Amino acid sequence: MQVINVLKKADKPVFSLEITPPEKGKSIQGIFDTIDMFKEFKPHFINVTYHQQKVVYNSNVL
Repeated sequence: MQVINVLKKADKPVFSLEITPPEKGKSIQGIFDTIDMFKEFKPHFINVTYHQQKVVYNSNVL
């Protein structure tokens, strides 16, 4: 279901979560722990936000 349809059908405020995935090589368990904390609120949807690769500043580069 599309988010817009959830919002159109809602007869009360809509609660959602937006989470950021772990960095590559890190455990996904943190996401599951966060979701577990909020399950009692019955979010209508959960958005997983993509994050770009980190930019590393190197002062030794010319």
